[in-house]
Amino acid sequence: MKIAEEQRTIDDRREKIKKLSIIIAAYNSLDYLRECLDSIYAHSPEAGFDIIVVDNASSDGTGEIIKKDYPDVLLISNKKNKGFATACNQAIAATDSKYILLINSDCEVYKGSIDRLMDYFKEVPKAAIAGPKIVNSDGSLQYSCRRFPSFFGAAVHSILTHIYPDNPFSKRYKLVDVSRKEPFPVDWVSGSCMMIRRNALNDTGPLDENYFMYVEDIDICYRMWQNGWEVHYMPHSQILHHIGGSSRKQSSKTSMGPDSPKEGTGDDRSIDTALDKKHSDKDRISRKAAIRASYRMQRSVFYFFWKNYKKSFRVLLIPFIIPILGLRLIIAVLKSLIKG
Repeated sequence: MKIAEEQRTIDDRREKIKKLSIIIAAYNSLDYLRECLDSIYAHSPEAGFDIIVVDNASSDGTGEIIKKDYPDVLLISNKKNKGFATACNQAIAATDSKYILLINSDCEVYKGSIDRLMDYFKEVPKAAIAGPKIVNSDGSLQYSCRRFPSFFGAAVHSILTHIYPDNPFSKRYKLVDVSRKEPFPVDWVSGSCMMIRRNALNDTGPLDENYFMYVEDIDICYRMWQNGWEVHYMPHSQILHHIGGSSRKQSSKTSMGPDSPKEGTGDDRSIDTALDKKHSDKDRISRKAAIRASYRMQRSVFYFFWKNYKKSFRVLLIPFIIPILGLRLIIAVLKSLIKG
C-alpha cells in the first residue's frame, strides 16, 4: 500500500514531461546521499529534470530525511534491499523522460557535468550510454571505461592484479594507455554514473535483475552493442566518486575486478575502514561483508559469462573459469582475515 501511494505521488507530481530523470539507489549512505543531492541542485541541468531516490530499506533514516529536507525528490521505499538493478528499474519504470542518469549516492556532480552528457547524446545519436570522466576524492583518475572481459584476460587480470597491478593484461583491460582527452566509443562504462537514452533501453530491455550487484553495468552495455547501439566515454563531463582516495568508503561500480568491492547497492561503508576498528564485533561484521561481497561478485561474473556465451562454442570454456572465481573468493577471504 505504501509503495502504491508513493507511485501515485510520483504520477501526480509529474505534471510535465521531464527531459531527464536522475536515479539514485540508496542503502545506508545518508551522508553521501546528502552531498550527492546537494551537488545536483547546486549544478542543476538546464533541461527539465526530476530526481528519484530508491531507498533499499536503509536503517539510517534515509526515507525520513528525503521527505523532510528534499521535498522535490521523488521517493520509492523498499521494505528490503532489492539490489542495485532492481532499484534502478523501479525508478525507470516510474518515469518517462527522454534520458536517464544512473548515479551512485557517493558521487557528486560539477557545474556542467550533466548538461555535457545530454548535449553529447544530441551530437551522437547512436550513443545509447555515455559515461563521464570519474575522479577519486583525491583527484586521481578512476578507470571507469574498460574492455569487455575475455575468459583468459579476466582470469589473468584477476590473479595478477593482486601481485603485479601494472601487468599488461590488467592495463589492457582497464585501457590504461588509452588517451582520455576526447570522447570515444568503448565496450562499457561504470554504472556509478552513466546516462542512458530511453529509446535505446526500450530496445534492449531494463537492467538484468539477476545481478543483485556487480556486472549489471557490463551487461547492459554489452546488450546495447548487441542491439546496434553504441557506448561512449565522455571525458568533457566529470564527476567525483568517493572511492580510492577516501578511507571512508570503497564501493565502486567499476566492476569485474577484485579492485572494486561493494556491498548491497554499492553504498555500504568502507570495508577497510571497518576492519581497522578495534571492536571485535565490528571486525567480524565487516569481514563477513567483504566475503559476502566477493561471493556475489564471483556469482555475477559467472552469470555474465553463462548468459552471454552459453549459445556459442565458448560455453566449453565456462568450466575453466569456475576455479578462477573460487581462487578470487579465497584471496578475498584471506585478505579480510589478514586485515582483521
